[in-house]
Amino acid sequence: YIAENEGKTYYIIPVRGKGLWGPIWGYISLNEDGTSVFGATFGHKSETPGLGAEITTEFFTGQFPGKVVYSDSYTGIEVRKGDASGNQQVDGISGGTITSVGVQYMLENCLKPYQAYLKSRGTVSAAAPSDADTTATIATL
Repeated sequence: YIAENEGKTYYIIPVRGKGLWGPIWGYISLNEDGTSVFGATFGHKSETPGLGAEITTEFFTGQFPGKVVYSDSYTGIEVRKGDASGNQQVDGISGGTITSVGVQYMLENCLKPYQAYLKSRGTVSAAAPSDADTTATIATL
């Protein structure tokens, strides 16, 4: 989706994947530059309260704004335990390792295909995509 707010453009990308006990999903909004995260929200059906279910909390989602997901190619966001000070890292959930890793894979699988679209909008660098799946047609945007 493309959202316009106060003269700025944001790209909102739906994401879906697998947690420990079932599906996880959400939305990642990218800043006007198309390379960094403006915001994130996640949901789940059956993750453990106090553990994997913490993906819905501000503690977790609040780490995503400003993280860079595209440079010359998809750079990704690594969910780590402990030191998550890098530009592509967020602190994982203690006791929710499988769900945290599920978020990382969900983002990779769902954001990579949008690189070609964002490049066509003049946001992401014109470097060639690294994976064949980045050629997906994004007709719904």
